[in-house]
Amino acid sequence: MARRPGLLAGALAVGLSCAASAYADPAYEGWLLRMGDYETLANVWRADRDSDDGAQQERLAALFLGPHARAAKARPFEGIHNLYWAALRGRRGAVLRLADALDKGAFGLRKRPDAARCWAQLPATFDARLACVRLTEFRDPKARLGCGDLPIARANGRPLDGADAARICVATGTPTLLEPGPPPGPETVGRIRAYARHGITLSVTGDVYDPAFEAYRDRFNRTTVAALEARHGRGYLERLEHEVDARASSQ
Repeated sequence: MARRPGLLAGALAVGLSCAASAYADPAYEGWLLRMGDYETLANVWRADRDSDDGAQQERLAALFLGPHARAAKARPFEGIHNLYWAALRGRRGAVLRLADALDKGAFGLRKRPDAARCWAQLPATFDARLACVRLTEFRDPKARLGCGDLPIARANGRPLDGADAARICVATGTPTLLEPGPPPGPETVGRIRAYARHGITLSVTGDVYDPAFEAYRDRFNRTTVAALEARHGRGYLERLEHEVDARASSQ
């Protein structure tokens, strides 16, 4: 980890730079900074962040994990969430700060020197960052982001397909299955809880048919099933489904 501190210093020096925003008015941001109105500044940056802009996520992380977090009225763990989002998109400053936080066990992260080393190598590809995600753990469950809260696009803006989105979920330790259907009733809620006890998220996505989404769902679920069967053996999901249905019918 010896190379990281120098790189971190340079990355954090520009963390709150107004020039980074592609959407907001730099003059207005500069005025907010001079006035010390960090709450309004945070709201301006959140609006840009909502466009899935990794640069804005990185800036919000710098604000919410810095000395002005209280003045900005950051929500609990909002800083680490933005840092993680930006790192997954390959933002250099966010990647280095995430590596440092993992090295120290800061911001709700579990201390993982191996994960810190992985991120400190500045993984340049989606697959390389997924390898680091597999090592990243949280000591505070509230700091952890589920796979549904993670980016749906790569750093270049190209949407993730179903297979890549499922791979993110598997890498975060939250393998997910997408199931069509109306809003969950008691029986479906019971199935969701049963799958959750086995570490699997069952996500009901609605009953409106859309061919493009069905293709996405098919790739997503196939990828998840393959990952689970690689870990637990062929036919694992089928056996689990029979077990869940048997328990439900006996109650």
